[in-house]
Amino acid sequence: MTPPRWHRCTWLAAALLAAPAAHAGDTWTNIRPGVDYLHRTTSGPQDIYAARIDLTVPNVGIHASADAMGTERHVTTPTFASSADVLVAINGDWSDATTPVGLAISDGAQWHDHIHDDSLGSTWGYFACTATKTCTIGVEQALDVAWWFTTPTAPPYRYFQAIGANGLPLITDGVPNSGCYDSSQYPRSAICLEADGTTLWLVVIDGRTSSAAGMTCDQTRDLLLGFDCWSAAMLDGGGSSTLVIEDDVKNNPSDGSPRTVANHLGIVYSDALDPACTVASGKWCDGTTLSVCQGGRFIASGDCAAYGATCEENGDNAYCVDYRCPGGSGSGAVCLDATHLAACSDGTYGEGDCGAFGLVCGTDASGAACMDSRCEGGPNTAFCTDSGLYAACTAGAYAEQDCTASGMVCWEGAGTAACMDPRCTAGPDAQVCSEAGVLTGCTGGVYGEQDCAAAGLACDPAAGCVDPGAGDSGQNVAPPGDRTAIDEAGACGCAALPGPDGLLALVGVAFMARRRRRPGA
Repeated sequence: MTPPRWHRCTWLAAALLAAPAAHAGDTWTNIRPGVDYLHRTTSGPQDIYAARIDLTVPNVGIHASADAMGTERHVTTPTFASSADVLVAINGDWSDATTPVGLAISDGAQWHDHIHDDSLGSTWGYFACTATKTCTIGVEQALDVAWWFTTPTAPPYRYFQAIGANGLPLITDGVPNSGCYDSSQYPRSAICLEADGTTLWLVVIDGRTSSAAGMTCDQTRDLLLGFDCWSAAMLDGGGSSTLVIEDDVKNNPSDGSPRTVANHLGIVYSDALDPACTVASGKWCDGTTLSVCQGGRFIASGDCAAYGATCEENGDNAYCVDYRCPGGSGSGAVCLDATHLAACSDGTYGEGDCGAFGLVCGTDASGAACMDSRCEGGPNTAFCTDSGLYAACTAGAYAEQDCTASGMVCWEGAGTAACMDPRCTAGPDAQVCSEAGVLTGCTGGVYGEQDCAAAGLACDPAAGCVDPGAGDSGQNVAPPGDRTAIDEAGACGCAALPGPDGLLALVGVAFMARRRRRPGA
């Protein structure tokens, strides 16, 4: 998770405070606007090489190894850098030299899944970026467990570049982790993002020589914390650790020369933005044609109509919409029968059996989804049960609460429900005026009252206590939600009801279990 961006007025001060602490053995070199190279030596002795990349620079792009044996895959890092024409390159994932362990996506083409191997642990890390260079470092279950459905805002089929990383992250949301798989000092390669989510570090630490001791996992983690990294993961280390900048191998690989490895990550820099790019980094539609650029370089273009599809834009994302998508929408869903669902996500069509997870298929105003059979009104509804409990379904997950435990009652109306104070006679969000000019009512089921007449004001059930001389403009002096007397004992946290652990993930898995890869670019 990336924290909120700082206010514009505090940007300069924050940037100065966030700058990595200077060391006597630091040598900085600017390679291109937004791309800087650091060489650090310490008395450890340690020899550290790092590239710091500003992903907000339009000319900066990212490129992970393609499935091209002998040019970008199963080659040395300098060979990859030359073949892919990248400015900066670092070795990638653990592997058997030809095949990486984790996720591999290059320019939108996924060519390897995370290998589900219990000897490696049940999870594996990854570094991945969308076409707009929104990047993340995380750890998830193997793809055959369908972890991509648990993150609907950026599932892997939105990732445009990705490489695998060690299953134990070094830093998560600014918090350092411990318990790495070894405590030896080795050459290391690591990747990290600062808190702004737009500053990327590629780091190599030399080792196994008299002038470079290498680092343990925890020492590597602490180094990255010193670079103000918010999230970080280890890449393959040892003889694989290699950093290349402008076709020059900066570090001293412990094998004596760069080792052949399965995949790599590169930083591309475009001296001039391609005129074919409507945006420097992103996807867009031109009629039925879907195109994509990154870092100002034109990647590809394809006609969705060739596959019987349309092209749809959604925010900064665009995709071909499969002709089978319900309602022609890239995010539509429909129940095929009581337990089977057809749905599209980013235009990709899939069908699933909700019954395989003990769920049913339901529909409400929000659309169709797999849901708990107790969700009477649909996957996103609330109601009062026959026993008077408040029940809520969120994305098909069912949860309930006893309103009476906090002195409240369950109210139901207009397709929704809420826990509310029994004095809320007009409903959980309604006010009434008495003949004596007293405003009474509720906001969110919490009761309050105010004597408008005693304050020389008029009582208006829609506007609250108002200046009687304001006419139709009705100057609001005390809005309904700003009561002088609130029955705090009647407060209820009904809106925050959680669903059962894991059910939301199962809901997503069910309807996309048979997904197809999207056609086009």
